[in-house]
Amino acid sequence: MAKDSMFDDFSVSETGNWNVADKYTKYKIMTPMIRCEVYEDLATFGYESLADELAGWYQIPDDVIRIKGLVRLVKELIRLCKNTKFAMTKGGTKKELEDFEKKLVRIQKVIPMLYEVYTNQIKKTREFRIIQSKFDKVLEEVVQIKSEINEPLNKNDLIFTHKEEFDPRAYKKAMMERMANKG
Repeated sequence: MAKDSMFDDFSVSETGNWNVADKYTKYKIMTPMIRCEVYEDLATFGYESLADELAGWYQIPDDVIRIKGLVRLVKELIRLCKNTKFAMTKGGTKKELEDFEKKLVRIQKVIPMLYEVYTNQIKKTREFRIIQSKFDKVLEEVVQIKSEINEPLNKNDLIFTHKEEFDPRAYKKAMMERMANKG
């Protein structure tokens, strides 16, 4: 049976309000996290996949691709922080995320210092080169931040939901005590 509208995907909560949490987390949290993996690969290797690396069709220098991958990785992590900040209800997690965002914004500003462009006026060519030692330090820091962002997200149940396991014995004991004390 075909869906009548785009709203058919949303569930209705017990209060009768739409619940868009599932869609929101898939689009605003999972999608950026998946993109971050791709951009980390671009920044690290200059290619999204081994097939892209082997194909080499685009004739774009690896250093350009790696810088662009780093730019996108940082941008996506900032977006992830912005998209999840409102959901940080556990003590201190909102501040943690804001600190990551501040670090990433600072990193975003130093990216132009991670490469040099050499121009040859005689041959009319330009060569783009990463300053490897600086680039590696920044990439390492960004990858570390990417890893650490998962902690406040998870503490607030945005990655894994923390549920207590149902213990039938404890439930039975609590029921017996309630029945004995309250009638």
